[in-house]
Amino acid sequence: MYTVFIADDESKVINGLINRIHWDILDTCVVGYSKNGREAEEKILELKPNIVITDIFMPGQTGLQLMEKLKGRCDAVFIIFSAYSEFEYAREAMQMDAVDYLIKPVNISEIEDTIKKAAEKFRYQKGIHFQSEEEYLLQNLLSGNESLPHDNLLCQYESFFIIQLKLTAAPELADPITAKIRTWSVMEGQLFLLKENTKLTLVIAQKDIQMATSARKRIISNLKQLRTEFGESFYWGLGCIVDSPKSLSKSLLAAEEMQEYCAFSLSQIDGSPSDSLLCASAPARIKEAENLLLIVEEETEVQSILRQVQEDIQLQNNSANIMKAQTIDFAYQLRIQFELSYEDISAVFLDWDSKIMSPLLSAPNLDCMFDILQEFVSCLREYSAVNKDRYKQGHISRIKQYILDNLNCSINLNDLASQINRNPSYISYIFKQETGQNLFDYITQERIKRAKHLLKNTDLKVVDIARECGYEDQSYFSQVFKKYTGSTAGSFRKGEEYLK
Repeated sequence: MYTVFIADDESKVINGLINRIHWDILDTCVVGYSKNGREAEEKILELKPNIVITDIFMPGQTGLQLMEKLKGRCDAVFIIFSAYSEFEYAREAMQMDAVDYLIKPVNISEIEDTIKKAAEKFRYQKGIHFQSEEEYLLQNLLSGNESLPHDNLLCQYESFFIIQLKLTAAPELADPITAKIRTWSVMEGQLFLLKENTKLTLVIAQKDIQMATSARKRIISNLKQLRTEFGESFYWGLGCIVDSPKSLSKSLLAAEEMQEYCAFSLSQIDGSPSDSLLCASAPARIKEAENLLLIVEEETEVQSILRQVQEDIQLQNNSANIMKAQTIDFAYQLRIQFELSYEDISAVFLDWDSKIMSPLLSAPNLDCMFDILQEFVSCLREYSAVNKDRYKQGHISRIKQYILDNLNCSINLNDLASQINRNPSYISYIFKQETGQNLFDYITQERIKRAKHLLKNTDLKVVDIARECGYEDQSYFSQVFKKYTGSTAGSFRKGEEYLK
C-alpha cells in the first residue's frame, strides 16, 4: 500500500481529498496532512510518505520551496494541486519533476488518475527486489522507515559495512551481476543484496568485528574480478564499518559518496576521495535551453546565457570527457526544444550529425565547442524569427479550440500540452505572449461566459450549470462567478446584474 501526505492551507480541501477519494481502490492511504509548509516539511521527513499532494501557497513556505528542500531527503513523488495558474509556477513544478500540476477545480476521477500515475512513478523509481525478510528490513532501515525487531537475524552480528555498485552502461547486466554476487560467501558472516534498477547495495554482516577488515579485502578483490569480467560496466563505493544495523545509514552515505566520485571521475578507487575531489552533480540546463529559443529576445542575453553555461561546466573541474559530454547534452536539449516548437523541423533538416555532432566530438577544447554552439543557436534563432508568427498563431488556435471543446472538464497544463504536442512551459509562455492573457485566466473567462449563456437561455439548475462549466463544487463556482461578474448566479439569471 502506498502512503500519501496532503499539504494545503484550506481545511475543506484536505477534508475533501480525504473523504472523497477512493483510497482503498487505489491501494493508498493518507498518513498525514498539514496546513503549514514548514510543518509539512517536518512531518514528511518523519512519516516518509510515498506520495505528497501539495498546494502552491501556504503559510511557512510554498509548495515549490517544500519540494526543493525535500529533494534528496525523501523518496516521495509530488503532485501539485493549486488554484494558482501562473505558468511560471507550473513550469517550475515540471522542472522539479512533479507528477502533474492540477488546477482547482478538478474532478475526483482526475485526481485519482494522477495518484495512480504517482504510484507508478514511485514504484518505477524504487524498483527494489528482495529475496529475504532481512533484505526487506534492511531496505526499510536504510530508508528510515522501520525499526529492527529484537529477535531478527541481523541482531546476531557485531559489525556491518556497505558497498554500493552502480552500472554505468548496459543495464541488462544488472541481473547477471546480481546472480554472481549472490554466490559469494562471507566467512563468519553473511552478504545481503538490495537491487534497485541498475544500483546494487551490498550489506555485509560479521559475527566477529575483527573479521570485518579481511572481509572488506575479499569483497573488493571479488569486485575487481567481476568488473573486469563484465567490461568495467560499473563502479563501486566502499562504506565504513559500523557496529550496529541502526548505524548503517552512516556506512551507506560514505559508500554513496565514494561511488558517485568513482563514476564521475571515470576511475575506480578503493580508498575514500578527499573532500576537494567530491563534486556535486551538474545542474540541469534545460531551462537555459528553453530561454535561448523561446523567451530571450536580446542577442546580448543569449551570449550571457551561453557564457554562464560554459562557466558552470568549467568550474566543476571535471575531466575533458565529462565536459564534452555535458556540452553535447546541452546542444541536444537545444535541438529537442526547437523541434517541439517547429514540427516540420527534423534532425536531418538541421544537418545535426555532420554540422553539429561531428564538430562537437572533434573539438579540441571547450571554447571551440561553444563557438560551434553559438553558430547552432544563431541558426535556430534565425529560422525562428522568420517562421514564429505562422506557428504561434496556429498553436493559439489549437489551444483555444481545445479549451472550448473541454470547458465541461477539468483542464490541466499537462493534458493541454499533450493535445497540442508541445511542452507545458511553451504552451503557457506562447499563449501569454500572443494574447496578453494568462492561459488559465482565459479558461476561467470562457467558463464564466458559458455559465452566463446557460443562466440566461436555459432552465438548468445552478449546480448543473456549474458542472457543465467544469466546476464540481457549486460553492466554488459561485465564488468565481461573483468575482468575475459582480453578481451571484441567481441574481444574474433574474436580471439583477452589476457592472463588472
